[in-house]
Amino acid sequence: MRLRTANDAALTFGPSQGLLEGRRLSIGAVRGLTLIIEFQDVRTTVTKPDVDDLLTGQNYTRNGNVCSVQEYFQRVSTGKLNYTCDVVGPLRLSQDRSYYVTHLLVKEALDLAVAEGVDLRRYDSLGEGIVDALNIVYAGQTQYVGELWPHNSFVDLRYDSIAVNLYMLTSAGRSASDLSIGTFCHESGHLLCRFPDMYDYGAVNREGDGVKSAGIGCYCLMGSGNHLNFGRSPSPVCAYLRDLAEWCEEIVLNSIEGVEVQHAAYDKVLKFKTSAPNEYFIVENRSKLGLDQHLPSSGLAVYHCDILGSNEFQEGTGLRHYQCALLQADGHTDLEHNVNQGDGTDLFGGMSGVALSNATSPSTRLWNGSDSGLAISNVSVPGSKMDFRVGTVPSGVSIQVENGTAVQIPDNMLSGIESKINIPSGGVVKQLRVALDITHTYIGDLIVDLTGPDGTTVRLHDRAGAGTDNLMRSYDPASLAELAEFEGKGVKGDWVLAVRDVAGQDKGKLNRWGLDIVAEGVEQVIGGEAAPDIQIPDNSPAGVSSSITIGRGGTVARITVSVDITHTYIGDLRIEVLSPGGRGVLLHGQLGDDQDNLVVTYDSGAPLSPLSALVGQSIQGSWILRVADVARVDVGTLNKWSVEIVPS
Repeated sequence: MRLRTANDAALTFGPSQGLLEGRRLSIGAVRGLTLIIEFQDVRTTVTKPDVDDLLTGQNYTRNGNVCSVQEYFQRVSTGKLNYTCDVVGPLRLSQDRSYYVTHLLVKEALDLAVAEGVDLRRYDSLGEGIVDALNIVYAGQTQYVGELWPHNSFVDLRYDSIAVNLYMLTSAGRSASDLSIGTFCHESGHLLCRFPDMYDYGAVNREGDGVKSAGIGCYCLMGSGNHLNFGRSPSPVCAYLRDLAEWCEEIVLNSIEGVEVQHAAYDKVLKFKTSAPNEYFIVENRSKLGLDQHLPSSGLAVYHCDILGSNEFQEGTGLRHYQCALLQADGHTDLEHNVNQGDGTDLFGGMSGVALSNATSPSTRLWNGSDSGLAISNVSVPGSKMDFRVGTVPSGVSIQVENGTAVQIPDNMLSGIESKINIPSGGVVKQLRVALDITHTYIGDLIVDLTGPDGTTVRLHDRAGAGTDNLMRSYDPASLAELAEFEGKGVKGDWVLAVRDVAGQDKGKLNRWGLDIVAEGVEQVIGGEAAPDIQIPDNSPAGVSSSITIGRGGTVARITVSVDITHTYIGDLRIEVLSPGGRGVLLHGQLGDDQDNLVVTYDSGAPLSPLSALVGQSIQGSWILRVADVARVDVGTLNKWSVEIVPS
């Protein structure tokens, strides 16, 4: 549901609180007013008792709802907010429904309610002459047009000594069987607690950002969590917002080693404080229980918080980053890239050794790239209680690399497929973790082996799991002792993942895989490779683009970019690389005349290298290669490219 903000001073970000400014009613007894509205041509079968039950029913489970709106807020606030609502109506407006597409119905609806004897003073819990919350529910199905689009906004109305400001408007649905608490809870979060939306408005271009992302996704009521189970089991208010609403006792993790965290301990917040003003981390048990039962993932949620950030800013840089970012355990940053609203590998659970630190991906580095000091290890399996440790990480250089080129796995073929990751750095392995993302409908058919540069081979998966779908997991020596065979071995060279499907019928795809290595005796190199294999359109200045995302913070000390392009006249080509901060440099400007193909590496350390302009740029984010063919006749293909960075 959209939040309309035009001419609305009450719906701006607070500079010191991370909540929306305005009259906050997050603690105490609060009473709202709900109006059921009909049109001349559209009536409703939804009754006052139906809506009464939805809002304030006790032990409410009608239509599969997990509880009533009142019960929801009592639960997530641990009894600190008691929100009740009086329901009035149905009230019949003077015009057909189509009229109200261009005419806001709020004043006419309130005029009818007041004319029927509604005393607005009953809904001013603070005695300040302002109605706490106004909800309007109109007859029929949702109309995603004009003023009938479900929204939360501001009006300036006055009835004698009482002002009406914030309101929400939505539909009643086809019948009472459509009623669900999700939308009411989300909008009440705005109206009462001044919670901001924890998602990205994207194309609305708020705060100078027009890129769509998922924000915190379904992991908070104020993200997309109000839609879980068709709105009948909304996600809890996340710990970040509960803390700002002053519903929680703060437990500081900085001086604690062993931690036990209960699920649904909504009155507590586990917080790791950093040296940066307003920036900190929160840890929460979000196992699939209670209000979390419909989440896509289960386990420990770790949030990177900065109350001066904005969930419009998906870049993850020092200047532009989320207000509250979920550190997704798989390192894919799907929420930032708007791939989904959450998936099964977002949360941490059942992980021995280091799960999260300044050297992992995702990392606990501050938004400016410096070390926050937070390290989490030995995370127990998801459940009503979860244990983890806060402490230091092994010394050494972290190397995080991924091959994201998807490859189909041939069915019932012993030779299978191979996928390579090349690490150019020297040094030896001190600690190794391997992450797999394989889609398959019967993982009991699969054999997966990892071979290091020296020929050492370890079997990661050997036809286990029977008919289970998909193999998406991480391996380290704590979960697979054989991986310790790589320790002390060389890092530099080709690491090869071999995947074989050794039985008939079911088949699948290797989506991506990665290595997270702590190495000694190595100059740190951060980078990635993409193999888009895309045609370069002929005589098109727009060309094609390919991106490589790097999750590690810091700035560039040295950078190399390698490109592999098939083309029959490289003098037609313009090639540009852009840093995450938007700084672009021209690598190839229509040179080479009729030479075939361009397979070359550009190095910022070379004399007069254009890449030297990127030294000092932020590393974290999406690096983009743009290739354009700006003349006629000859055509080609961007096969692959890579970027390698030595951080300062």
